[in-house]
Amino acid sequence: MAQNFLSSINLTKNELQNARIQNLATAPTSPVAGQIYFDTSDSTFKYYDGTAWISVKDGDITSVIAGAGLTGGGTAGDVTLDINPDNSTLEVNADTLRVKVSGITSNELNSTGVTAATYGSATEIPIVVVDQDGRITSASTASVSSDLNIAGDTGTDAVSLLNDTLTVSGTTNEIETAVTDNTITIGLPSDVTIGNNLTVSGNLTVSGTQTTVNTETILLADNIITLNSNETGTPSQSAGIEVERGTTDNVSLLWNETTDKWQIEIAPGTSQNIATEDFLSARTYAATITGTATVSHNLNTKDVIIQLYDTVTDETVFSDVERASVNSATITFASAPTNPIRVLVSKIG
Repeated sequence: MAQNFLSSINLTKNELQNARIQNLATAPTSPVAGQIYFDTSDSTFKYYDGTAWISVKDGDITSVIAGAGLTGGGTAGDVTLDINPDNSTLEVNADTLRVKVSGITSNELNSTGVTAATYGSATEIPIVVVDQDGRITSASTASVSSDLNIAGDTGTDAVSLLNDTLTVSGTTNEIETAVTDNTITIGLPSDVTIGNNLTVSGNLTVSGTQTTVNTETILLADNIITLNSNETGTPSQSAGIEVERGTTDNVSLLWNETTDKWQIEIAPGTSQNIATEDFLSARTYAATITGTATVSHNLNTKDVIIQLYDTVTDETVFSDVERASVNSATITFASAPTNPIRVLVSKIG
């Protein structure tokens, strides 16, 4: 029958022989720190550390032994391992573990099958294969194409990428090129000359003060030409067409904005209105006579048409007409007219 001791038993350093730890299938209730028992469910010794039950099994570490390159070790308590200061490969410097200079040799590295050599050159590029462990497993080279074939609208050529310079050049007054920061810029110069035909499929806008067309033939599909197209307010500028006549004075057809009339300018400072009273008076003449008479029309030509009519009956009258000079004509009647006669003179050409 088990005995209950309500006080501690002091064996005064004598042996406890032929004794066994309490066998239980489950942990005791209300344990205290240091209490032990043998767990029959998993055949382990267990002790209570004040917080939880700790199992002690066969195979627990009984000692730590320093291997190659290490010092220290122990069989109980906290165990410390250090790098052997005599190690030829590793060292500790300022609390940093590092490989000594020349510490790793071919003996420490697995062979990768790569031949020791220099790979790549001015005409070849290196090809390196790396495995998932970061090792180079193979190395080789591939040839670099040294020529660049170029072609234009006319002609072809091959440029050596290693020795030649590829030049993009423009044409005088047509195309200009510039190279800056690895960029080629191609554009038109400020003054452009087209050596042959130029076709503009869209609109052509010329913003300047003068447009010169040196051609023998101009074909315009537009049936109305607008002059003074920039006029937006009250009209103030005359406009027209001037004909260059070389050593002879130019002539022009002009709309006179001051007089609001079309006029012809036949010499500098000399002009005649078109289809107006002034124009007609410069090309016609009229006078009334009562018998044979000489009229001075001052049209400066004998190419005139002269017609007569009776001012009372309005009937046409016929008489003898003589173009006496470029400025006068003589009208002769075989019988004196009864009524006054009106003489009409028109210049031809």
